[in-house]
Amino acid sequence: MQAVNYSHARNNLKSLIDDVCDNDDEVIITTKNDKSVVLISLDEYNRTHAQIKKDVAKALAQVERGDIMSIEKAFEKAKHSYRA
Repeated sequence: MQAVNYSHARNNLKSLIDDVCDNDDEVIITTKNDKSVVLISLDEYNRTHAQIKKDVAKALAQVERGDIMSIEKAFEKAKHSYRA
């Protein structure tokens, strides 16, 4: 993952988009006002969004069944599932 300032991103947007899409990379774009965004490919966004929806549905089903775990165990399980 690389970080670039807004001016660099504006001047090199096409190459940043190509890098992100071709290399499944992410780019942090920063401003002088301490605001930042992350540039990710649409494919990565869709994969992540779909995984989150699946995880939420699974968690809701577990709660409805009464399958509840400690917050520590839940956090460790979530951390493990999102490691790349």
